[in-house]
Amino acid sequence: MLMRSISIIIFTACVTLTSCNKFLDVKPKGKLIPTSIAEFDHLLDNADIVQYPFLNNNNGSMLGYMTDNVELSEGLGKVYYKANNSPNIDNFYGYTFRAPFRNPNNVDYFWDWGTYRSMKYFNNVIDGVSKLRTADNAAQADAVLAQAYVNRAWSYFHTTLIYGPVYKPGGANTTKTIPYLTSSDVAAKMPDLSTQEEVFTKVLAELHAGLANVPEVTNYPSRPNKAATQAMLAYYHLFTAKYDSVAYYANLAWTAASAKGVNTVLYDYNTLSLADPANELVSQIRSPDSKIQLPNSREILFFRSTDNGVGKANNGYPSQEFIALFDQARDLRFKYFLLMANGYKTTYNGTVYDDGKRLQYYRGTTTSGISRFQMTAGFTYPELLLMRAEGYARTNKLTEAMADVNLLRRNRFVTGTADLPTPASQDEVIQIVLEERRRELPLGHIKRLLDLKRFCLEPGKPWGKTKVMHTMGAETFEATIDHSLFVLPISNNVLFFNPQWGLQPDTRPFN
Repeated sequence: MLMRSISIIIFTACVTLTSCNKFLDVKPKGKLIPTSIAEFDHLLDNADIVQYPFLNNNNGSMLGYMTDNVELSEGLGKVYYKANNSPNIDNFYGYTFRAPFRNPNNVDYFWDWGTYRSMKYFNNVIDGVSKLRTADNAAQADAVLAQAYVNRAWSYFHTTLIYGPVYKPGGANTTKTIPYLTSSDVAAKMPDLSTQEEVFTKVLAELHAGLANVPEVTNYPSRPNKAATQAMLAYYHLFTAKYDSVAYYANLAWTAASAKGVNTVLYDYNTLSLADPANELVSQIRSPDSKIQLPNSREILFFRSTDNGVGKANNGYPSQEFIALFDQARDLRFKYFLLMANGYKTTYNGTVYDDGKRLQYYRGTTTSGISRFQMTAGFTYPELLLMRAEGYARTNKLTEAMADVNLLRRNRFVTGTADLPTPASQDEVIQIVLEERRRELPLGHIKRLLDLKRFCLEPGKPWGKTKVMHTMGAETFEATIDHSLFVLPISNNVLFFNPQWGLQPDTRPFN
């Protein structure tokens, strides 16, 4: 059982050593063996927690390529990815909906490096601090425990949505998805897979357990504070369709966060500039506080790394549908993030593939990879505001919803742009909010994919897509969202060590 646990999920600090007993007996130089609450608290600052959720070993994510935000040209698809056998070939297979997207016999970075690598910290903190908690240190212990609970809930919530089907509010949701591992004991029995409903129930309980004691302020956005916990509760209820709760928690978080002024949580894009206006593709963006490119920028509420490369040549372009969302004359997000640049060009087997000049997505990094505008797979304050707007819109508080949209737009559009009037139709307001959400969130990674998985339950609505269609040259690829193609399978190396789950290995050819 010990070897099985180690082979699947690295969730304890002793796995890199040959003897756990020896590890526990001696404090090796440079190693942290937590014996106090403060030392357990320090584990929550480990870079592993923020670097890898739903990213591969090249810091990209195929999940964005399955959405309607990204498109591949024929050259990118057939040559850059397929003919060159790119290490990120899963982007191509995800885009063309050809399963399996990834080699089922290889390490699954989303699973091993992302979710369950971070669990070694969260579970050790929860178990360790719980044993050390006394009446005298209760306040300190509870604050640390709260942050670990919220971290764990964020991770498992997203994992069950990626490795599980579309969640159906009010439905049975009995599909077994992931093991909800909560023990730091390497000898403990591996838990059975939880159903999606069980994961949702456990996540909600942990969020409420955290909410009671999570600090108002933490030392860095990688750690959840009270506003981030409330934002996570609002996000959770987007998927349960309890929109009054969405509005409630988002309002609590936004009201507290913006109490000292909206300019403390939003950048006015009219105050931004390019460090090198003559070379915009390599230029960083300047903000008055000089932090816009950092994880602790004023707009980051909860930080988790995201895919910064998607949207540029040699990865994939922003889709025409995504580009069409922008007012190119007045929306300053278009000015700073969507830049014209040379596309992919190559000759293969005598055929020239030349994408020419293409609008590309330069939000995350410059052409040289330097950070330009920090994005997150966690939460930003703009997303929080738009969650409140969605909660209002879906509970028919249309004026309040449009007030939130216009507040954000005043910080994104050229000064003097008129506010949008409030449409008479609830659906029109919801559509405006969701379009603003799509413009504001990162192009790739998990955000748009999970939105599509919740929107597909509303067929007939302007935002309620049930299918995603991609083109690549003259070819067309289409997939239904509420389908197994939008459920990542557990890799074979995990299944091999857990036959008790009753899942059959994936024997489909990969190449």
